[in-house]
Amino acid sequence: MRYTVKVFPLIALPVVWAMSFSVFSADAPASADESTAEALKDLDRTLPKLAPVTFTAADEKHKVLVFIDNQCSFCSQVVKNIKSYNDAGLTMSFLTVAPPSIRDSVIEDMGRVWCADDRKKSLQGAMAGFLPNNGTSTSCSDEVAQQSALAERLGIQLTPTMIVLDNPPKVILGSAKPDAILDKIAGKAL
Repeated sequence: MRYTVKVFPLIALPVVWAMSFSVFSADAPASADESTAEALKDLDRTLPKLAPVTFTAADEKHKVLVFIDNQCSFCSQVVKNIKSYNDAGLTMSFLTVAPPSIRDSVIEDMGRVWCADDRKKSLQGAMAGFLPNNGTSTSCSDEVAQQSALAERLGIQLTPTMIVLDNPPKVILGSAKPDAILDKIAGKAL
């Protein structure tokens, strides 16, 4: 099915519902005069400061930003299968969304991931149900809270949400396999 969803404030982008996702409610405060270019520029400017956990494809064709939470089983499937995404030429970068109903626990848990020496390994472990043994710090928890604030500002209300960082960006809601993402990028219906 094909739908349109507001992901960036005041921007309607075509999206395709993938097979599985977790829905939560989040307000998306944004100024009414923010344009598409400003939202995208802000994403480009903000993303490096948020230190996403990135799995780089050896033969990179596209960059995909994925918003996840550690209590989302569909998000876990994306992280579990990271090799297949990378093998398809998709560099996958992950940021945390803290749904309002579980905000504090997600920020605490994912703060431990962002404080770990090996964030990639810690993210993979956390998404499989094994949080790293280290604690979190205020700065790591704040970083995760800032990631979630970006997701809220972009209007992201379900996990996983994948944003293909092309111009224009392409949004895929739910857990989509690499071939489905490449088909979406190529303009094929899912």
